[in-house]
Amino acid sequence: MDPKAGLIIQLVGVSLIALLAIFLKRTIDVYALKRWSKAWLLLSVSLVFLLLTFSYEAYSPQLLGLSFLAEYGFGFLLVSGCRNFSGTNDTTLRQKLLFLPFVFLALGQPYFSNDLELTRAVNALVMSAFYLIAFVVLWPAKLRTFGWRVMLIALGMLAVNSVKYLFVSISQPYAALPSGYLVYGSLIDLMFQTLLGFGMVMVVLERVLADVRTANEELQTGHKKLEEIAHIDPLTTALNRHAFFGYLNRRGDETSPVSGCVGFFDIDDMKSINDLYGHDVGDSVIRAVVRAIREIIRAEDLIFRWGGDEFCVIMIGFEAKPADERMKKMESLLSSTSIKGVDHPIAIGVSHGFENFADLDDLEATIKRADAGMYRSKKIRKEGVDVSPVSTAHLGANIEIHAGIQ
Repeated sequence: MDPKAGLIIQLVGVSLIALLAIFLKRTIDVYALKRWSKAWLLLSVSLVFLLLTFSYEAYSPQLLGLSFLAEYGFGFLLVSGCRNFSGTNDTTLRQKLLFLPFVFLALGQPYFSNDLELTRAVNALVMSAFYLIAFVVLWPAKLRTFGWRVMLIALGMLAVNSVKYLFVSISQPYAALPSGYLVYGSLIDLMFQTLLGFGMVMVVLERVLADVRTANEELQTGHKKLEEIAHIDPLTTALNRHAFFGYLNRRGDETSPVSGCVGFFDIDDMKSINDLYGHDVGDSVIRAVVRAIREIIRAEDLIFRWGGDEFCVIMIGFEAKPADERMKKMESLLSSTSIKGVDHPIAIGVSHGFENFADLDDLEATIKRADAGMYRSKKIRKEGVDVSPVSTAHLGANIEIHAGIQ
C-alpha cells in the first residue's frame, strides 16, 4: 500500500471522529467534549497538510510546519479536555502561553534541519509527551467508568507508538526498517486514535448518564421534601389535615382490618390567652401542647393539627380507655409551663375525647364522635363537674337534649 493511501485512510477515519465529536458537542453540554472536538478537527487539518507535502514538494517545509503545528494543537487540546474531565479548572492564560514554544518548534523544525528523520523524531517525542501528560491528568478522574479505561489504554498505546516512531526514526540510518512499516504506520495510528475517539464518546455519554441520575435523585429528594412540607404544619411540625386524607388513601388499599382509637384535643381558653398575652405567646402555648401530647403517645402514633388549637391523634391497635388514662399525665406536664414572653409559669388546660374505631372506613365518623366527646369534656371542666365515664355520658346526653330543645 502506498504511504499516501494510508494517510488518506487515516484522514477519513480521524475526520469521522471529528464529525462525531462536533455533533455530540451540539447536543451535549460538556466542556471537555468542546476541547476534544476541536482537537480532532486540528488533527484532521494536520493530516491534510501532511498529504499536501506529497503533491507540493516545493512548499513541503511550510506545509510540514503547519502539519506539526496543527498536530501539537491536537495534543494541547487533548490534554486540556482531560484536565477538565478530571475536575481541573479551565485552561488559564498562563497555560495557553505555554503553547507558544510549540508554535515556534512546529514552524521552525523544517528550517532547522534538512534531516527528515530527525524532524520526525522530534515530532514523535513531542506527541509522546502530550499523550503521556493526557494519561497522567486523566488518571485521577472521579468518574472511573469503562470509557475512562478505554481512553487510558488508547493514550498509553499512542504514547508507546510515538516512542516507537522516535526509535525507528533515530535508528533508520543504521538499520533497515521492516517491510511495510511506513506503509501501515498510518493505519496503526488510526487504530489507536479510533480507540481514543470511542473512549471519549463513552466517557461523555457516561458522564451525561451520571448527571441525569444525580438530577433524578435530587428531583426525587426535592419531591419528598415538598411532599413533607405539604403534609406538615409549620408551627407545630405535626401532620396537617391534608396528610390525614393522604393517610386514609394509602391505608385504604390494605385488605387486613385496622382498628384502634382516635383522640381529639382542644386547648382551653385559647382566645383568652391570645387576648391577654398576644398571639406569639399563643403560638408558643400550641407548640407546648403538641410537645406534651407527643410525650404521652407512642412513637408510631400519628398526631394531626386539625384546626387552630385543635388536634387529632390516631393510635392503631390501642383502645380508647387506656389511651384516656394516658392523658392524665398531660395535665401534670402542662400544669406549670414556662412560655417565652411570660414572666411566670402558666397552667394550660386541654380538653380531650377518645373513641374506638373498628375499621378505617369508620375513621372520619369516629373523629366526629371524639370531637363531640371533647366538647363534653370541655363543658364539664368549665362547670367543675366531676369527670367520670358515667357522669360524662349522662351529661353528654343532657347536653344533646337541651340542644334539641333550643
